[in-house]
Amino acid sequence: MIKTNTEAVRRILAEFPNLQQEKKTLEGNHEMTFREAIRALYPTLRDMKKRGFTTREIAGKLKEYDVYIELSTLSKYMHDMEQEMSQKSKAGSTRRVKKPASQTDSSANAHAPATSSETE
Repeated sequence: MIKTNTEAVRRILAEFPNLQQEKKTLEGNHEMTFREAIRALYPTLRDMKKRGFTTREIAGKLKEYDVYIELSTLSKYMHDMEQEMSQKSKAGSTRRVKKPASQTDSSANAHAPATSSETE
């Protein structure tokens, strides 16, 4: 049986909350997954789509730069990025609270103080 000790657990509890995910940058020349590349290129690729380029044409342009990505993979990653951006924008927007359908304008004033004409 593999065991650990309380000192290791205490160190983990102290250090793990402060750990940050390493961010991939475009500095230097290192390998990237296709997903990472599409994420970095997404704003540009999205703009190309808006300008009328097809996904097939974009894949062709990427091949010119030695990025050999299957059309289906490019389509999926573009769709995934679109969904991710959509979820981020929804999370950042404020929500309007609807009144319950049972609460009408007349019932909304039910607790308002009576006016002098109503008390006479």
